[in-house]
Amino acid sequence: MPNITAAHDHAAPAVLHVEDHGTGRPVVLVHGYPLDARFWERQIPALVAAGHRAVAHDRRGFGRSTASVDGADFDTFAADLDAVLTTLDLTDAVLVGYAMGSGEVVRYLRNYGSARVSGAVLLAPLPPFLLRTEQSPNGMDLAYFDLKIAEARADPVGFLTALVGDMFAGSGSGTGAETETETGAETEAAIKTWTPVATALPARTCAAAIPTWITDFREDVAALAALGLPTLIMHGTEDRVLPIEATSRPLHELLPDAGYSEVEGAPHGLVWTHADTVNGALIRFLAH
Repeated sequence: MPNITAAHDHAAPAVLHVEDHGTGRPVVLVHGYPLDARFWERQIPALVAAGHRAVAHDRRGFGRSTASVDGADFDTFAADLDAVLTTLDLTDAVLVGYAMGSGEVVRYLRNYGSARVSGAVLLAPLPPFLLRTEQSPNGMDLAYFDLKIAEARADPVGFLTALVGDMFAGSGSGTGAETETETGAETEAAIKTWTPVATALPARTCAAAIPTWITDFREDVAALAALGLPTLIMHGTEDRVLPIEATSRPLHELLPDAGYSEVEGAPHGLVWTHADTVNGALIRFLAH
């Protein structure tokens, strides 16, 4: 797989690890915190089988990409995403952002427009604004983020281990036929799979990324609405990391023309635990 050097004015250069599979219309997958592009393992084969080119990169400082001493902000992340699209010369691409990656998607579209992009999918998204204010009453208090930063600095492995547990809490296959034992086994398997990846995140990156979660994306969302791109929003109703009432529901109010789906019982890690549901929605979206 190619490595791409992201060199721009927003931060020091970084080498991004990129996964690039298949041919056809590009689908660019942008992962969430604290994982990397490997979290798309259940989407990439389905997309390739459906005739699409699946591209996914590790965010700078995450996974197999290099870090820089600066650049923990969404303008940098969006510029890195632009480096991926321009270096691979991708056009007619659909951007798929999961959790923190959804912030990169909307910031990219605000900063770089839609010349290379024909659609956006926001899964368990971070926008529009996670901080509690008069305009976002269902958000989280600033003290919550201060606490998380303190925990990440004091004990990054413990912090990340607990976060992975929250990512999959309440998960299951979503068929409605699972027993409590089966659901618990699936949750434990997901936690066992992804805890080593999460806890490999460098301690500096672990803490430095957290302040970006209170980025105000409302102008980015307005820019997306103005572009008129086909957009899909999906979120699990049992998300403990980015609660749906603080994220996707107000986001859909700002993007009323977007497709919208609440996945009943799904946790934050729905792209893994409810992969069949997510994949089916993605492939249907790409067909239009």
